[in-house]
Amino acid sequence: MADAQNYIADNPKMAQPPAYWLQRLYDYDALLVVLPSRQTPFAYVLARKARRTAQLTPAGVYSVESDTGMCASYGLVPVCLVYKSGSGWSIDNVIAELQSRDIWRQGGGEKAADMLDERDAKQAEKIKADIRDDMYNRSGDAWRSYQARTGQRSKLNASTPQKKAAVTKTPSTSSGSTAGLGIVLTDM
Repeated sequence: MADAQNYIADNPKMAQPPAYWLQRLYDYDALLVVLPSRQTPFAYVLARKARRTAQLTPAGVYSVESDTGMCASYGLVPVCLVYKSGSGWSIDNVIAELQSRDIWRQGGGEKAADMLDERDAKQAEKIKADIRDDMYNRSGDAWRSYQARTGQRSKLNASTPQKKAAVTKTPSTSSGSTAGLGIVLTDM
């Protein structure tokens, strides 16, 4: 039975995951263990039995009350926190997340590093494209605003016919003066 092998009831007040949930986790990886968190309320620590690495030592390095110290006292290496959301237990999203993090499933360290580099390059290109698109839209808005403020273009005036200003010359009152050479604009 999987629940005896991959669940440690460190806090008896926390609900134990159902047997089918623990069995599916055991079927995915027999070295994974679930324990209630000591630090985060209503959370569970997903940890792995230490096999190839040296065990963590809680004395002097980690507080026994911390999740890492708790895992070290059981001979485990912490992986992540798992939260139960809603009334049911869903293991599919936990297994999918573990699979996406599994370097060996992705082809090893070099392939995983190449995939991360490719993802980072795509994110950088997307950021550049978003900035370029934003700047294009802002410059277009600024140009239309400039045209509207200077009277070169106005949506209100474009749909209604404009009245033209009449140009009239004022008669010259004195022959040698320049006062009569101006123009006067009037509305019709």
